[in-house]
Amino acid sequence: MSEPSICHSCGMPMDTRELHGGGIEDNPYCVYCTDARGHLKSREEVRAGMIQFYMDVMDKSRAEAEQVVDATMAEMPAWKEG
Repeated sequence: MSEPSICHSCGMPMDTRELHGGGIEDNPYCVYCTDARGHLKSREEVRAGMIQFYMDVMDKSRAEAEQVVDATMAEMPAWKEG
């Protein structure tokens, strides 16, 4: 079995077609970083969603979540160029 794809926007593993944006298996972005058609959301939308995830699911403070998210996004192919 092959390794799951990793979202090029947030780094989330995508091991099923449903986790790929728009349900499109070769989409490099996950369902959380894309709109219903599989198009990448804006950097601001993705950042806000990731911060909320880290606060709600990972129990981080807003400051901790922002630090983790900004560091993660800086390394992602979707956001490396500005």
